[in-house]
Amino acid sequence: MTSSPRSLKVDGMASFSRISKQLICAHCDAVLATAAYRPLLSWQLDIKSPDGHPLAPLSGSILLRIAQQRLASAPPAEQPQAKRRVDFIDAHLAEVIYDLPCPRGHHTLITAPQIARAMRKTSGGWVSLTDGSR
Repeated sequence: MTSSPRSLKVDGMASFSRISKQLICAHCDAVLATAAYRPLLSWQLDIKSPDGHPLAPLSGSILLRIAQQRLASAPPAEQPQAKRRVDFIDAHLAEVIYDLPCPRGHHTLITAPQIARAMRKTSGGWVSLTDGSR
């Protein structure tokens, strides 16, 4: 279910139809979810897992505590990635953040504005995400 943005005139103001695209893992190109939103009307993202379950963002403070705990218990080889996750979350505490699980075990950490921007700028039905904590 994909659509591209179409400009419509409603009472002299431009609005856009619903945009729906599949989100692709930053690590392995697997489908993480389907995201949809309607620019200028709600700006709210509706993200669903490949099996149709809604994926909700978590509070930045909760994600930060989880990331800090993982950093504290991470083996030395995993500490750089765990530190990048902590730094990313700390830098985006005021934004809506998603930690999107991949069916192959990866996680893509990304903000709602980053997802919406990628959806607007990418043509076609798929959006290859960049993990914000890379």
